[in-house]
Amino acid sequence: MYFSKKALSLAVVISIFPVLGISSTAENVIGNPATALKPINVLDFEAATGIQRRAAEDFSHLDLKTQAELIYGRPGKDGQLMLANMTLYAPDGLQLVMMERFEPLTSAVDCNGDDGNISLTFKSQDAFKHALDTWNFINQAPEKKFLLIANHDGCGPNDERQPYLITKVEEDEAKLTTHLTAAKAPWSDVARSYDLDFGRAIATKNAHQRRGFFGTIKDTLSGDVDKSQSVSFPLNVGTPGVVTPIVSTSVFSLSCLDCYVNGSFEATGHLSVQDYKLQDFTLSGTPQDFAAKLELGTTIAAPYSPDSLSYNKTLFSAPIPDAGISVTGIFSLGAVISYDIGVSTTFKGSASMNFGLTASLPNTAVAIADIQNPTQSSATGFDGGQFDPSFNLTALSASVTVAAFSQPKLSFGIDITSIGHLDVALALKLPAVEATVAAAY
Repeated sequence: MYFSKKALSLAVVISIFPVLGISSTAENVIGNPATALKPINVLDFEAATGIQRRAAEDFSHLDLKTQAELIYGRPGKDGQLMLANMTLYAPDGLQLVMMERFEPLTSAVDCNGDDGNISLTFKSQDAFKHALDTWNFINQAPEKKFLLIANHDGCGPNDERQPYLITKVEEDEAKLTTHLTAAKAPWSDVARSYDLDFGRAIATKNAHQRRGFFGTIKDTLSGDVDKSQSVSFPLNVGTPGVVTPIVSTSVFSLSCLDCYVNGSFEATGHLSVQDYKLQDFTLSGTPQDFAAKLELGTTIAAPYSPDSLSYNKTLFSAPIPDAGISVTGIFSLGAVISYDIGVSTTFKGSASMNFGLTASLPNTAVAIADIQNPTQSSATGFDGGQFDPSFNLTALSASVTVAAFSQPKLSFGIDITSIGHLDVALALKLPAVEATVAAAY
């Protein structure tokens, strides 16, 4: 009997389907709707994570900028807070200001009604004057305008940021109030250029807190925040010990006697868009406590002449719980885990055997899919994996060569506003098992 196993390999398969606008295609592909990440107040986040202390009065937050940072998140398992960090670049010819940054300088904000007016009442004469001095330029000509990104109750859909195009500023000095002539701007117009990182996680004090979670983030974050963590998703397909028939003919039958994948994976991503063109998109995955088993049972009966067969089958496929995420108006992502196997054999005579492979991967392994430059995709750290073949011959009056492989696969569906839909698959082909046995005639 000759027995061998072939090396592990990683395949990255990428398909791009251009469409206009954002769609629910990812939801249809993965079978699970994406959960929207909600806005997190930038000042609260910076103060809670130690990035920057909150100043009592910082009039620079009223100044117009060419870019802004937007933080999104949602509560996850084990007290994690899943994050997405977006750097938004203002469209050509415009500047922007974030309401959530200057809101501490105000005593009242009114976006209610459909009158195209936003009223801002300031706490001090100095703040009121700084706002007028900074924004009054738009009154000088009809083409002058700027963008205001609001994150305030009544200024847009619940728990979502709303961009406004500001075209005029009026003042009520007695009340320290500015009245802004405003029109809602769709994200498809505003998000022309941006960088977005998602999948990082930080620990929170209360994993079960939900009501008011984002409004009180400074109270829920742990004192010592580790911003290097990644979000972990379960990676479980198949059930140990469950028999799954694969194929049955008059001369050949094959069943999966014990096939499954257990563990989890940590995933992060980076997305870069410039003028509605995708410049960079990478997905990085790291297995955690990964274990897989492939145990096949076959019966062969070909008494007259040599025969050959080849089969490929997806044994299991299921959406990954909590892996679907979206940022409203920007992008949506979902994931599915599947377990594929393939078997090829040539034989003459009859035989009955069980064979397969158990495998584990080190937690230090990393697979990176570069969607824009697939040749730059890589897999590192997998050499430390453990792969143990097994073979049990119960009956033989034949000459048989059989080879089998198993392939856990992560498939991602991504929709990007004004760019389209992408399908990305990280296929991890575990070492193939090959055996040649011959009876002595």
